[in-house]
Amino acid sequence: RPRSAAPSSAALLRGLGGRGWRSAATAAVTTIGDASGAAAGAAATGGPASGVGLLPPAPANKFATPSSSSSSRCAAWAQRRGIIIPAGLAAERARGGVLPARGPRAGPPPYAGALVGGSRSSAFQISEERLHEFLQAEVAFFASQESSSLTLKQIIDASTPERAAQLAVQELPIRFAQRILQIEMLPQWRSSSHLVEVHDLYSASFRDLRMFDLDIKRLQTFTTVVHDLKDRMKGVIPSLATAMRLLQSSENYGEQSINQWLDTFLLSRIGTEMLTSQYMACVAPSKGQPRGGIVDHKCDPTIICDRAAKHVRKLSQSHYNMQHELDIQIETGTISESTASVRFPYVPQYLFYILVELLKNSARATVEISGGDQTEIRNRPIIVTVGADPSQVAIRVHDSAGGIPFSVADRVWSYMYSTATQNKGATDFSQQGTPLAGFGVGLPLSRLYARYLGGRLELLSLPGIGTRAYLYLKRLESDAREEVPSHVGHSVQPEAPL
Repeated sequence: RPRSAAPSSAALLRGLGGRGWRSAATAAVTTIGDASGAAAGAAATGGPASGVGLLPPAPANKFATPSSSSSSRCAAWAQRRGIIIPAGLAAERARGGVLPARGPRAGPPPYAGALVGGSRSSAFQISEERLHEFLQAEVAFFASQESSSLTLKQIIDASTPERAAQLAVQELPIRFAQRILQIEMLPQWRSSSHLVEVHDLYSASFRDLRMFDLDIKRLQTFTTVVHDLKDRMKGVIPSLATAMRLLQSSENYGEQSINQWLDTFLLSRIGTEMLTSQYMACVAPSKGQPRGGIVDHKCDPTIICDRAAKHVRKLSQSHYNMQHELDIQIETGTISESTASVRFPYVPQYLFYILVELLKNSARATVEISGGDQTEIRNRPIIVTVGADPSQVAIRVHDSAGGIPFSVADRVWSYMYSTATQNKGATDFSQQGTPLAGFGVGLPLSRLYARYLGGRLELLSLPGIGTRAYLYLKRLESDAREEVPSHVGHSVQPEAPL
């Protein structure tokens, strides 16, 4: 679905500044749920926003430059957002300090600002408090929008830095804003230091994305923003898992509700990760990465299976101090076409992640049921079979490690359940993980990665015998469409006492 690019917050502030902030006299507040109503009301009255969309503080004394040519367009955008700029800001503008015009910046632009430039008479200062309120309303507005469900073909088509940047700027603010409000919908979310941390990370990323103007001809600033964004988001999954585990024990939250909440949140995170990775791959592709982005047009599932098997063999040998490697066999089974033609457009790193998680589960179960006996381990090979037809690729991971007991079969997809022994004294998931067992979220997260581009992951267990995992992936780039959450998603409520 085509979407016109929204002007940045910086452009809005400059444009409204050029109108002397008089739009408050005629603008009407458009309530977009409780969150946007509170945020817009706070912007109009100068009062607090009742905890909605709180963003971490940023350096004060930054400046914005109004642009008279864009002021009408910016005011219209602000009004449609339900944002009212108080008339009192005209006085702030009159009192504001002024900086002389500067040349291009080598690094990211200042938070509050919109960019410094123009004549001394046109520059103005906006207080951090007002900017804070403005961005709160921005979060509410973008959270009310619907994310575009992108196809793999659209990702492939965004194969230049310029196209990838445009796609990211259109989609990322919506997805980040929705996750900010998803956290704020949780009762007592402020009581969890881990949720507050994740909220701050997403808020900082939203602010970075909105407080600069995208210049297609000069992408250095955007590259810095995306690089910093990806770096700060590395610890999100362990923090979320820890927060939900603690909330389940302290607030009596239902496991099913928590799983739905995390599915929504993490499915969106996969999408934002793909958009940012696509851009970075176009700007500076890493060694071995396909040119033009993260999608390999001729991804060979057999090769990815072999790489994953080698990785898990080394992990197992190191973790269990084994003399010999695990027996992981790779087979192909194609009837209607030659083995060499099993190629399809896909993101290799996603397929590698899924296979590693499946093989790690099988490897750990195989070693544990064998009691560490090397001969017994060798008699229980893990077999990976790859097959395909013109529309789908199928991969089966088969072990003989005793299967999954019926008593826990319904919980294997839960983020709150793990068969791995937890480290005693560990306070969060980042301390509980092991090279082979991970953090206890690998299997449900693998299913999300499969779902993300229209595939599916299923388990078939025969207790006392073994487990088979079946991975099905769309082979046609037009069929592989990302699954995106609907708006903010699920809330989580404590379970009623029996």
